[in-house]
Amino acid sequence: MDSWVLFLLAAGAGACLAAAPPDVALPVDELQRVTIATGDLTCIIGNHADHGAGKTGYIGVHSLTHTAEPENLFVPRYAGLINRRNRAAVVRLNSTEGLLAHFDNGEPRLHVRYRVAAPHYVDVEMRAMSSGGAIHLNSASYMNGPLDRHICFIDPDGRWQKHLDTEHGNAASVFPAGASLPVLKTVPNARFKHGTNSFSDSVSRWRYDPKYAFYYGRFRDMVFIQMFPPRCGVIFYMSPTGGGSQPDGRPNPAWDWRGRFDTSAAQGEWGALRMRVVYKKYVSDDDCLHEYLKWTNSEGMSP
Repeated sequence: MDSWVLFLLAAGAGACLAAAPPDVALPVDELQRVTIATGDLTCIIGNHADHGAGKTGYIGVHSLTHTAEPENLFVPRYAGLINRRNRAAVVRLNSTEGLLAHFDNGEPRLHVRYRVAAPHYVDVEMRAMSSGGAIHLNSASYMNGPLDRHICFIDPDGRWQKHLDTEHGNAASVFPAGASLPVLKTVPNARFKHGTNSFSDSVSRWRYDPKYAFYYGRFRDMVFIQMFPPRCGVIFYMSPTGGGSQPDGRPNPAWDWRGRFDTSAAQGEWGALRMRVVYKKYVSDDDCLHEYLKWTNSEGMSP
């Protein structure tokens, strides 16, 4: 068995990730995918190799389908839940779990464990090296041409809000209420009117209630919910056109998130963030909130 597979299996069993084996041999061109499934969901996790975009780096969930919706939720040539774009290796731990490891110069920098749970959940644990008592993570999901490109969340007054700015790079980020906004370092000839070359630096007028750190988007009759621990400080952000477009010209939005997440891990140790994805038939806003409360209660995370 290849050494990188042995390393991933050890990591999946809870071994220390302080360093990769010295003889780790990462695949360069081979497209590697693993399929995990249970209940209504089938999830395909893939590495960095090009699978249709004409370039590498779309590492994460290459496909997520439901028994009620066989079309891929994500743009097939891209991916969803993309954390980093460097080299990666992936292994199937069992029928419902897979592990993806990102390497930089042979050293592990991030590993992500996916577990599909019946009937319609994907539980994700991300482990990264702690820096100053926190880990820094971000994720991009390129959505497969939904007719409704809004993201939806609960504001500080307990009301549901829908957010979409149709201009890429404008009003992209939704911060939790009470969070300090970043001081932007503007640059000459910036790509975006807020003064920087990063579209996520722009800030929406909306804020979400930090007790309810989740948001959702709609795909056909389905709902895609990304859920995080209450008050973790996650920032939602989106692009109306980040995933290019469909053959008919319909845009593919990007529904993303990022954050600096506190951890008990000391400097140079591995810290973790857990999140849950829900992918099911859309019922109502209240049903989405119920899914969040069910998860946080089961994990002992009181809003």
